[in-house]
Amino acid sequence: MEYKKLTSPEFRVTVGDYILTDGIEVECFSSKASHLDWCRVELSNKLQDMITFEDMDEAVVELGYDDDFDVLMEGYARKEQKDYWKEIMIKDDLMKLERIKVKGTFIDCEPQDVIRYILTCAGIDDYELSPAAYGKKDRFSIEEKDGIRAIAEVNAAWGVSAAFFFQNRKFHWGTTEEQEELYILEEDESILRLNKYGDLWEAETLGIPWIHHSQQIEVRHSKYTGTVEVEKTIVRSDDTGAVHMYIYFKGGEQDV
Repeated sequence: MEYKKLTSPEFRVTVGDYILTDGIEVECFSSKASHLDWCRVELSNKLQDMITFEDMDEAVVELGYDDDFDVLMEGYARKEQKDYWKEIMIKDDLMKLERIKVKGTFIDCEPQDVIRYILTCAGIDDYELSPAAYGKKDRFSIEEKDGIRAIAEVNAAWGVSAAFFFQNRKFHWGTTEEQEELYILEEDESILRLNKYGDLWEAETLGIPWIHHSQQIEVRHSKYTGTVEVEKTIVRSDDTGAVHMYIYFKGGEQDV
């Protein structure tokens, strides 16, 4: 495994033609349960007067230092009347599903047939769906829902717990990218603090942009040791520019 120095990482945000490294506070949220990854970029007073962008401008959020950056998330900037004028909201490709309305009746169909139709409506053609057989329904209807709710309704109708989300701009339903490396988080090295709240552990770490939800990681800590699946991640900077990352996973007894 290649080791990278991330003792003082910083954010680099690209929106349209702008590349931002200074004058920003950033918070990124990624969760298997919420499906959609998002990032909020708060602009300094100076940048508020300088930055202009359009709805659905391409956007990339990276984390690193010097010229060594890794992609944290990719997607689109959102610009709507309800948005706060001092910040930029970035969402991943699931925003395309969030914005469409789906209505239709399907005959003699499997869940994958309906999912493909929903993705086509959203203009999404790069996807991987679970090949598992869940059986056919003689008739299945969707009554005008956005794409995310429509997929959730498909899952419920077939009794399927298939997670769905984007990884590296590819849509996954009941699948995930093959993981080539197992990342190791160790006490007093990459783990700064480890606490448990309910059934979730929260590991505060250095900024590690290549760790995402649904990946396997190995935790080596006096409070918990084992291989776990990441449930969600939060990465944020504060007003001093310091970056904090929080990795959440399940395991062990509650409320340790």
